Amino acid sequence: MTALAKDPDLKTLIEEVIPFNKLLGVKVVAADSGAGTVVLELPMRHDLIGNVMKAMPHGGAISALIDMAAGAAAALSLEDLRDAPGVATIDMRVDYLAAGRGTNLRAKATVMRSGRRVTVVRVDVTDDDATLLALGTAAFSITTESHGSALAGATAADGIGATGEEG
Repeated sequence: MTALAKDPDLKTLIEEVIPFNKLLGVKVVAADSGAGTVVLELPMRHDLIGNVMKAMPHGGAISALIDMAAGAAAALSLEDLRDAPGVATIDMRVDYLAAGRGTNLRAKATVMRSGRRVTVVRVDVTDDDATLLALGTAAFSITTESHGSALAGATAADGIGATGEEG
């Protein structure tokens, strides 16, 4: 696992630092802190299929993508990405609307409200044909007192997880 640098960028944080994201192969397509938006893409692989007869992605893969994209958007709203370990999902809702097809799932997350302690994000998930597959809404607890110092130079081998808590 890559250590959290003194001045991390969102792409490195999402694609290289968070082990679960790296395992799934999620990629940052776009990020705009001014607009409060992040777009992530998840390549569809055979091991993410939930319906083998129709080759459709598992709902868990879609909800994981929603959580990743929403978390990235919530982190992007921070003044300093070193505080990203203080962003934790406290609630998430997923509405599945259609079956997905194609080689990629794309999630566009938009910060709807960013407060001192809670950030709320909406996420639209589409497939290669731009079919809206799912809508997600997630709320995140925000704690920023650490400035990520607990993670500076830490790795998974040190027992420090993505939340900054010891494992």
